[in-house]
Amino acid sequence: MGLLQCGNLTIEGESSSAVATYLRVRELDLVFDLGRCPMHFIGTNHVFISHFHLDHYYGLPVYISQRWLAGMPPGHIYVPKAGVVELREIIERISLLDCGHVWDSRLNPVEAGDEVAFRKNLVAHVLPLEHRVPAVGYLVCEARDKLKPEFYGLPGHKLAELRREGTPVTNRVELPLVAYVGDTSRVPFDAHPLLAHCAVLICECTFLLAEHKERAAKTGHLHLDNLPAILETFKGEHLILTHFSRRYTAQVIEEEIKTALPPEAYERIQLFISSSAEMVEPA
Repeated sequence: MGLLQCGNLTIEGESSSAVATYLRVRELDLVFDLGRCPMHFIGTNHVFISHFHLDHYYGLPVYISQRWLAGMPPGHIYVPKAGVVELREIIERISLLDCGHVWDSRLNPVEAGDEVAFRKNLVAHVLPLEHRVPAVGYLVCEARDKLKPEFYGLPGHKLAELRREGTPVTNRVELPLVAYVGDTSRVPFDAHPLLAHCAVLICECTFLLAEHKERAAKTGHLHLDNLPAILETFKGEHLILTHFSRRYTAQVIEEEIKTALPPEAYERIQLFISSSAEMVEPA
């Protein structure tokens, strides 16, 4: 299982095109996509699904059933609104087949433009993606209350008095922590002003070679040729590339990306290469 340290955030999991993508951010108690479900992910309380291709949600029945068997409350699962009815039916049928009962689950439909508040101080902004099926991405921010400038220097009891009188003394500010764009043909920087400034951007880069550029466009994926423009817009510190095609070995992935970028750009990139990456020529 892959593991990357990005500042104070730990990203762990796997991501291989058409096999499985599941990426946990430990410190935020969340998982992006769940193409498989390692047993130590069961206790993670928030799951954000990008779309309904099997390699991105196939682990949901295991996640839901194991929490149910352990007597844990259902996890908070966020899924694209287009497809949630069908997913509920799938989960119900699998659970009845498995044990004769319907597992408790909490499926929350989302669509682009939604804001999902979770934990005490986090909010996930739902982003529009362009893929072969309805898909969304997620920008997770930390929400903080910041004192309004006009109240700087006031003693605590004065601020408390203003609050009692109903005077707002703070503004909410958001710090962009991590964004995840699953399968997509573009990164929607225009969808939210903080996306370009998040500390960590997890981004697919399925295809690398020139002869696969047409296939990338046809299947709704990013190509290595898209990377310079993404890096020009993205101002954050960590760009994590994931979801490489099984056509490429780890060596090919590293060499192609390093060759395509100037050294200063390559230094901003971290590669999340599946631990089982090997050359496979799909049909």
